[in-house]
Amino acid sequence: MLTLTRSVRTCLAIGLAQGLLLWLASYLTEPGIRFALSTAALVGGINLLLLGASVRERGTAWLVLGLTVVMSAISAWVYWEGGDSSRTSNWLTGTWVCFAVVITYIVTAFILSWPSREGRFPRYEDLFRHAWDTVFIVLLGLLLNGVFWALLLLWGSLFKMLGIVALNQLFSTTGFICVSSMMVLALGLQMGRDNDRVIGLLRGILLTLCRFLLPLSSLIAIVFTFALPFTGLQPIWATGYSTPIMLCLVAANLFLLNGVFQVGEQSSGYPRWLLGIVDLCLLCLPVLVVLAGYSSWLRIEQYGLTPSRILAMLLVAVMLAHTLAAAWAVVVPQRQWLWSLRISNPLIALISVVLLLAIHTPWFSPLQISATNQVKRVLEAKSPVETFDADTLRYRLGPPGTQAFEALLEQVEQGRVLAEPARQVLLKRLKDAQAGKIERESDGRLLEWVGPAVEGSEQFNDPKIGGQGCLYPGCAMWAVDLDQDGQDEVLQLPKYKWSDALYFFKRDSQGNWQRSGAYEGVDNPLEMIEQIREGKVKVVKPRYQSLQTGDQELNPKLDTTPQP
Repeated sequence: MLTLTRSVRTCLAIGLAQGLLLWLASYLTEPGIRFALSTAALVGGINLLLLGASVRERGTAWLVLGLTVVMSAISAWVYWEGGDSSRTSNWLTGTWVCFAVVITYIVTAFILSWPSREGRFPRYEDLFRHAWDTVFIVLLGLLLNGVFWALLLLWGSLFKMLGIVALNQLFSTTGFICVSSMMVLALGLQMGRDNDRVIGLLRGILLTLCRFLLPLSSLIAIVFTFALPFTGLQPIWATGYSTPIMLCLVAANLFLLNGVFQVGEQSSGYPRWLLGIVDLCLLCLPVLVVLAGYSSWLRIEQYGLTPSRILAMLLVAVMLAHTLAAAWAVVVPQRQWLWSLRISNPLIALISVVLLLAIHTPWFSPLQISATNQVKRVLEAKSPVETFDADTLRYRLGPPGTQAFEALLEQVEQGRVLAEPARQVLLKRLKDAQAGKIERESDGRLLEWVGPAVEGSEQFNDPKIGGQGCLYPGCAMWAVDLDQDGQDEVLQLPKYKWSDALYFFKRDSQGNWQRSGAYEGVDNPLEMIEQIREGKVKVVKPRYQSLQTGDQELNPKLDTTPQP
């Protein structure tokens, strides 16, 4: 039975304070202050709950305070910069929500290891234990919260059957949600921190799974790497999504490897031949990371920098550091298997934190870097003015993009950049973006009409219409009479070098646009978009007509194999 000991009362008090701060933040209208206060409540409160009485040892409280202040300050800037307008890019706010969790997780592991450190730096054993245990402790807190709210909903539903709705009204209030959720979460973290045996058991199960899965993951990486000389690299560049796939493979191997390596003082448990497979995999991983980085670099060379590409290259750099450190540990004789990872892992983790913090500051903002790069490319003729994405610069790169757009528009209007006729083409694209010819919605869909828009074109802003998602860089929409009935259909072409299908839409008798079919086997939609602009795409009558038998329609499939 849970007794209200001093530590339990302390954790409930911290949870209460967290809930009250979140409740207060919900009533603030200034987004920067609201999210800074929320960040402070979550980051500072969770660290205090995980540390317990250790927070008073060896200056640990100052580390918690420093982390809380830094995270809160960046939260304030991020939401002032990119979260106060629906027309402003949400890239900063979205990435910060994600990476704030990563930063807090890494730094919290160091803070938890600080009181028991030997010398100036935390022990690797403590870093390893806290890095894995913190995940299970937080999950336990979230699980307790889920069960708690399930019981409350059941309680409210029971009384609602009796005609009493006061409980449901109470449970749905912001104050009750914030305070009760934080107090239950605090209680769950306290329970997880006090039950070392349960958390240790869960950690042991996960590490056992890592030992079982690492050979399979290593074999996949080895087979893929050694298949490349036979298949060539062109299929990788043609996919358009090679970078995330290869980085996921590398990340999976590194995760499983650390689960097997643990603190480096115990045997891996593998026979010599299986250990050789893992070592060979570690030598292959840098190759995969370099290929992933080169794949991203090809797109940067072709289309310029965007915030997502900057983030991809940053992730590639971190992965490359980890894989090179692992390869070094394989090649250079070690005290024990991969012993040098005890030094490289904490160092790379701290460098990653610094980089992630840096890209969410005004000095190294990817929005600013991308806006500057896009303008520079079009002025230096590295990007064709005919395809310059003025809408993205104006509306999707935040205040830096807006400022760069206005400065470029002023230079073009005054005739200070480019020469005719390129200047007029660029001016038209800038004016079209400024006038809103390219339709966009707050959900992130980006549509550009090649030629005149059809009646009811606003319906395509609704994601429920089907077809491609049309998120950045968006889709081109082309009105064309595909069935030769005198009424235009709409062909949707995603602005990627690859696509599974090109969907087309037809208008019904009520004037609603609906998806009607798709064209398969399009190699490069970007090239087709340019051909449409140049008038090189036309509708042709099929050589062989379809056959209909009852409700079944038979479409001809031509034999492309040459006959003897």
